[in-house]
Amino acid sequence: MRHAVFHVIYFTAMKTANTKLLRMLVHLDAQYEAARKILYGILHFATTNHHWEVQFTDRELPYGNLSFYRDWKPDAIITDCRCHTVDNAAFAAASGRAAVFVNTAPPKGWRHPYAVLEPDNAQIGKTAAAFFLHKKLANFAYIGDANPRSWDRARYEAFCESMGAADAATVHRFDKPTENSWAMHEKTIASWLKSLPMPCGVFAAYDIRGKHILDACRFAGLSVPEQIQVLGVDDETYICEQTMPTLSSIAPDYEAGGFAAAEFLDGVLHGPERGTAARGLPKHIAFGIRGVVERMSTTDIYGTAQRITAAKKFIRQYATTQIGVGDVAAAVGVSPRVLQRNFRAVTGTTILDAIQEVRLEKAKSLLRKTTIPVNNLATFCGFSSPSHLKRLFKARLGTTMSAWRSGTARLS
Repeated sequence: MRHAVFHVIYFTAMKTANTKLLRMLVHLDAQYEAARKILYGILHFATTNHHWEVQFTDRELPYGNLSFYRDWKPDAIITDCRCHTVDNAAFAAASGRAAVFVNTAPPKGWRHPYAVLEPDNAQIGKTAAAFFLHKKLANFAYIGDANPRSWDRARYEAFCESMGAADAATVHRFDKPTENSWAMHEKTIASWLKSLPMPCGVFAAYDIRGKHILDACRFAGLSVPEQIQVLGVDDETYICEQTMPTLSSIAPDYEAGGFAAAEFLDGVLHGPERGTAARGLPKHIAFGIRGVVERMSTTDIYGTAQRITAAKKFIRQYATTQIGVGDVAAAVGVSPRVLQRNFRAVTGTTILDAIQEVRLEKAKSLLRKTTIPVNNLATFCGFSSPSHLKRLFKARLGTTMSAWRSGTARLS
């Protein structure tokens, strides 16, 4: 037996000589917790404004059918437009004289006053950046909507700008097309995750996308939060608290958004500014966030990710001097044995390999940009002897330093 998700709720309208009853139709996709929170804010406004009567649609028929409300003649509608797939005539007849569109633009041909309601997407991006920076991570990535939209782009750009202002590393973005099957898409995401420098903080544009990352990590055998830390948006608790591990999420203040949407419509249709309210419309209503709800996807209890980030930073700074594993461990504040174990588990390589990689990059840079003799380069790169550098260079790159230099010169 099918059960309705919502029951219709009526608010007693108190008509006075100076107050006209306003009928508001709320048409949101209530499978999302964010939509239900917006509805809560709208109803909260209605409880203190008794000239409001609110009806909201149900996915069960007949309440989900917009034409069901045509004869009720609503004054305005609050909708996310995803619910009407859409009979435009029925939408127009049931929408009234004003509207608030949640996270979307109005249908083509809409001629009445309206506002677009959405969270402050720039603030969301900045909050995600600040959160990961506080975790002392140095590598970052972003995965957006499968069909990029303006709010997706705004979150990504603010995230990148904040990282740039903090002189953080490049933000890696998942930009692969969506395949025809989830099995293939999960495999593509897993491959992308394995290519990221680790440990890495991954900002997901919304919680379902965050769940995709956690599922792909499990598929790829990646450890969360030691290798990958994941942060979503919306704090959809039915998702966040049932993932493995549980998903940290930015919580927009959707209830405040619903209240603001109601205030806007009340002002347009019935407020003291009536008659002038439509000037300057359409309007953009952006609401803030409550904060970050942290769960296990970013809670690195033993500090492993932070420890490896610090070790990699120390290696980048001092690899070209005579440092060894013990020096790196001392700088991080743990024993060499513990750091070796953590480093290999997170990065898939050893501390010594990481040191040698930085030294080889320095050698390649000097070969490309200077005329320093090959036998003199070891001193500048942190190697104990020219022969050590030459052996390692040949083993890693498959050619001699002199041949590599001449080949680079020809290419340039």
